[in-house]
Amino acid sequence: MNHKIKGLRLKYLTSFVLGICACGYALSSQAASPGDAINWEPGKTKVNNGDIVVYQQSCYKAKNSPSSWESPSVNSWFWDVVDCPTGGEPNPNPNPNPNPNPNPNPGELTIIPDGKGGYLMPRSELVAIEESQTNTDLFKLVRSDIATLDNAAVEAVAPLKATNPENVRRAESIVDDAMWNYLFPLRNDKYTYQRFLQAIAKFPAFCRTYTDGRNSDEICKRSLTTMFAHFVQETGAHAPSWETSKGVSEWRQGLYYLREMYKSEDKLDKTYSKCGGWQGERWPCAPGKSYFGRGAKQLSWNYNYGPFSEAMFGDKNVLLENPALVADTWLNLASAVFFYIYPQPPKPSMLHVIDGTWKPNAADKAAGIESGFGSTIQIINGAFECNKGAETTLAQNRIDYYKLFAKELSLDLTGEKLGCADMKPFNTDGAGALMITWDKNWGWNPNTPGNHSFTCKLVPYQYAFNALFKGDYEKCVEHHFNVQTYDENGNVIPEGQ
Repeated sequence: MNHKIKGLRLKYLTSFVLGICACGYALSSQAASPGDAINWEPGKTKVNNGDIVVYQQSCYKAKNSPSSWESPSVNSWFWDVVDCPTGGEPNPNPNPNPNPNPNPNPGELTIIPDGKGGYLMPRSELVAIEESQTNTDLFKLVRSDIATLDNAAVEAVAPLKATNPENVRRAESIVDDAMWNYLFPLRNDKYTYQRFLQAIAKFPAFCRTYTDGRNSDEICKRSLTTMFAHFVQETGAHAPSWETSKGVSEWRQGLYYLREMYKSEDKLDKTYSKCGGWQGERWPCAPGKSYFGRGAKQLSWNYNYGPFSEAMFGDKNVLLENPALVADTWLNLASAVFFYIYPQPPKPSMLHVIDGTWKPNAADKAAGIESGFGSTIQIINGAFECNKGAETTLAQNRIDYYKLFAKELSLDLTGEKLGCADMKPFNTDGAGALMITWDKNWGWNPNTPGNHSFTCKLVPYQYAFNALFKGDYEKCVEHHFNVQTYDENGNVIPEGQ
């Protein structure tokens, strides 16, 4: 039963100002440039070091070769605040957050002690803060990348159907049923061609149509080639002798395993279960279930099954409670596409690497990270396979498979960096460190209980609260500050609703 709050007049007035760190993506620029400054448009404007741009009524000078997505902001690695050349003066205190404070009374949070050691806050204020910080080009871009097709429509997909989505028909034009059988002749029976198409259908960004001049067919072909190479390494039979005995070269032995070797559904294996800490709290392990590798990507760990389940069903518990579905249904291939399109800050998504959205910045280049297949190895298993001074056996396998698939699919690899021997891990200074996760704001506020901020902030690393999903800001604040929310009628909202 909901409880009605009485005495809502008590407020802690704060001097808190909503802030957002520079993350390389921002809202579109505003009015025309003063004088000779270049009008900055995120994702479009290209500059050289020393160029002056105007963005949100302030002027900045470029340094350290910013990409088109590294929008100007205060204290940025790529920009210095400067006077505008002519026609106006910059804002003396430029604010990197283009969004206004959403609260009806600027700078004010409503915080009510609940008499039990915790606090109450209005959901409307938390929703407004969340919307103000996620209504940016960055979030529009990534949300379009991770958008999914309704499962009923996915299950209607079949080879050569005229009603198949456009991205599926593009993939079919590159890899048809006969090619699928040739490339994966020893695959497990549950890796069907139809399920391959359904996996692509679920994520419309995969093999999408680009309208900005990029070659959609070439990007689709490169995406498939990249995924296939990783399929072989993750699920291949790896039996060189079969080239003679079965007539199948090692690079065509992919998708042989449906489940990780020596693992089974009837034997509890806690190797891949992070049931404690924030991972276990956010994505709780189900009794008697194991989260070993399943499917074409060999999806592992409860903290990967949970997010995948949320993407597929809008409910984390479906796959946490039934992980075998990742092996036995069309999810066995969809899990690989899911991994391909989702960014994992500070890592970019493979999609952004391959379609050119992600461009290595100065920090990436200093770490040896460049565009190409090598960076996808760093994304998928860099801790074990990269930055070893020479290509590891596993990384070299992936490179060899990639070359062979590329030859079969007529993909040009000229100039592409294929290896990762000299690549250090992605870090929070890199262009892939998208600010799409909520974590506690440790800031100090003199006008709140305990002088806590009672807010969360966007951070460039992975944590329990994903800013791509509405409501996770509220969950973050509740988790870190012992808060419950109430609705517009003053009713306390039960946990989880």
